[in-house]
Order: sequence, then structure tokens, then C-alpha cells
Amino acid sequence: MLATQPLENVHYRMAQHYLGKLRAAEAVYRRGHENCDHALAVFDHEWLQIKHWWDWSTAHVQEGEEIATLCQAFSMAGGELLVVRLPARERLQLLEAGLAAARLLHDEQAEMVHLYLIARTQRRIGPFDRALDPARQALAIAQQRQDRLYIGKIYNVLGGIYFLQSQYEPAQQNYEQALAISQALGEKHEMGLAVGGLGNIAHGQGDFERARRFDEQYLAISEANGQPYNVCMALRNMSMGAGHMGDDEAAVQYAERCVTLCEAIGFYHCLAGVLIILGDHAYNRDDLAGAEGYYLRGLEISRQIYHRMNEAFALVQLGRLYRKLGDMSASQAYLEAALALSEEIGDSWYSANALLDMTTLFRITGDTPQAFAKFGEGLEIMATIESSPMQGLYLLEAAWLWYEQGQTEQAAQWMGSLEVNFSALPTDVYVEYYELYWSLEVELEQTAFAAALETGKSLDLSRIMQTLREEVKNWMVR
Repeated sequence: MLATQPLENVHYRMAQHYLGKLRAAEAVYRRGHENCDHALAVFDHEWLQIKHWWDWSTAHVQEGEEIATLCQAFSMAGGELLVVRLPARERLQLLEAGLAAARLLHDEQAEMVHLYLIARTQRRIGPFDRALDPARQALAIAQQRQDRLYIGKIYNVLGGIYFLQSQYEPAQQNYEQALAISQALGEKHEMGLAVGGLGNIAHGQGDFERARRFDEQYLAISEANGQPYNVCMALRNMSMGAGHMGDDEAAVQYAERCVTLCEAIGFYHCLAGVLIILGDHAYNRDDLAGAEGYYLRGLEISRQIYHRMNEAFALVQLGRLYRKLGDMSASQAYLEAALALSEEIGDSWYSANALLDMTTLFRITGDTPQAFAKFGEGLEIMATIESSPMQGLYLLEAAWLWYEQGQTEQAAQWMGSLEVNFSALPTDVYVEYYELYWSLEVELEQTAFAAALETGKSLDLSRIMQTLREEVKNWMVR
């Protein structure tokens, strides 16, 4: 029971008052459109007091049911607002305190909600497998309670976790289940998240036309629903898709719209990533100083908000940039940092990217043993990633490695396979592709080169990747 001392009663009433402020701001935010600006302004004005009394309830949670109830209510009150305003690590600490209060009260509904929110937040921090256990616990409770809304929400979270682990099949299954449930319930927010997730999978698989259709749906749903958080994410995805399809002008326009909105609402999680995307567009235009500025700002924001996946993204791109600038020591340092961070958080995608760029770095600096070693490590990770664009990038690097070892016919065969899968290659590697293509054409002469290309066109990309793993292992034991 709540202590009866006057001072403690005043504290309790103050905590209730600021819990009400948080609930009211969240309710206004959920109305969308212009209401979001007002809700965020109220939240920013009241946050220091809200946080003070939230912390007070956490510190006194063992002193009675009323305070424990208050503590768990705080962490459930501002779900969407807190995503926009608070770094994931800070949110996680607050949610864990709320979960402890829910369990102290034996409140199964509150426990389920907290487990869901913890899983959703943990996947932003990594290691990603740490998000699976709370998500599965939440799903078990939701299914037992036949709570279809939260079953759909948790499927969306599970889809995101599996996607970040590059497990596209279970990711798609969970997103599709989330979409079916949210459509049946008319839950627009969750529909948007599911469609956006399916778009991300299509991006990863190199099906950019399919990705574009999902991204357009995500943007339309988000704009109609008036939720700026989702509009930002949809614009970011549209920028990525337009860039993959070679429409740089549209890609930059989407990204700049995203930056403007992210800055207006203080959504730094998305801002960090879209700045890196703008850096990529500057890099592709040979505006290397502009690219460096975008990458460094994205890196700085990622570190400030503890967004480790975007930090790894920025580190990889900086490693690539400094290699092009000729600063090989800086390039290696950034790529090593990217690899260490990616391995720490369990991100196979950026681990594979870092290892690929390290392979290229060592190859062009003449350190062939190191190039093959890093390439072999990357291939082992690639065995777990179902992505034709990434497979294409690895095969292009393999062709360069074999070409520089004098195995021109084998390199030409792989170029034939890449020619068949050319649409999956990112536009920023076209110059490298054609440079090698024309070099092989000269060295092999027209007839032999054409024959090798034709042989390569009949080869399956996934089978080639398996063969490459064995080839590299054999090379390493020579």
C-alpha cells in the first residue's frame, strides 16, 4: 500500500500528474498529421519533469502496489513518442524497469506489452538474437490471451529481427502474418510496418521493382495515417529503391525530404541512416568531400543515439571512401572498426560488406594472402545471406581476384554470370564491372572471351558461391 506520509502522497500525485501529461501527448500524437507537431512540442516541454517522476516511481517500485502500477504505466504510456525522441538504449532501461513492475504485480497484459516493447527496442541495439526471446515470450502470452492486435504487432517485430539477421524466409512469413492480421483489424500503423518490412526484404533480395511497389504502399499508408515516424522511414526506403534502379535525381529528392522531416521532428534514428544514403549519392557523383561530410555526420549522430547498426553502415562507407581517396591506412581502420562492431551486434550484412571492402583494399595494395583470407571469411557469412545483389558483388570481386592471379578464362566465365544477373548489381560498381570486362576482352581476344561469357551465363549464381568457398579454401592451403 502507498505510504500515508504527506510528502510521499504529494510525490505520488506529482508522478500521476506527469503520467497524465505523457498519456495526453501520446494520444494527440497518435491522431497524426498536424497533431504530431503539437504533441512533440508538449513532450519536449514536459520531458524533464516526466522523466523525473518516472525515475521516482522506478526507485520506489517496491514500496507498494500503487507505485508499482505507476511505474509500469509510465513505460507503456508513450510508446510511439518515445521511439521518435529517446535513444534506444535509454528506452530499453526504462522498459526493463516497467517489466519488473508488471511482474511484481502479476499483470500478464502489462508483461506482454513490455516484452513486446523490449523486443522492438532491443533489435535497434543488437545483438539481434537478444530480441528474439522477449518477442517469443510476448507472442506466447498474446496467443494465450487471443490478443490479435498484439499478435500482429509481435509478428512485425519478429519479421524485423529475422530481417536484420538476413533470414529472409522467416522474416517474410512473419511480416505476411502481421499484414493479414492488421488488414483484418483495420490497424493502419501495423499494416504500414508490415508492408515496409516486405519492401526491405525485396531490397535485400535485389527485386527492386517489387521493393518499389511495397515502398509506395508504405509511404501512402503512412501519409494517409499522418504518422511522421513512418513517413520518414518510407521516404528513406523510397530513396534507396530509386538509387538501386538508377534514378539518382528521385533518390536524392526522397532523401532530402526525409532529412527535412527527420530534423523537424527530431527523429535522429532515421536521420543518421538517410544522411549515409545521401553520402552514397554524393560518392557516386564523385563529390567525395560531400560524401565524407554526410558519412561523418551520420556516424556522429549514430554514436550519439547509440544506433549501432547505422554506425556500422557509416564505418563501412567511410572505409570505402578513404580507399578511393588513397588513404589506405584510414580505410583499413574504418573497415576493421566496422567489422568488429558488426560482429558484436550480430549483423551479418555489414560484416559481409566490411569483409568485401577489406578484400578489395588488400587486393589493390598487393597483399594477396590477406585479400583471400578476408574474402574467405566473407564467403562463409554469405552462405547465410539470401541476397543476389550481395552475391553479385562478391562474384565481381572474385573475378578481379582470379584475373589478377592470371586465371582470365575463369574470371571471364564469372563475368558471364554477372551479365545475366546485371540488374542485381548496384549502379556504383558499373565502372569496376566494365573495366574488368574490357580488360578480359583484350587479354582473351574476342572468340575466347565470347565463349567464356556464354559458359558463365549458364552457371547458377548460388552454386557459384558454393564453388567459390571451396576454391578459396584450396587456395589458402597452398
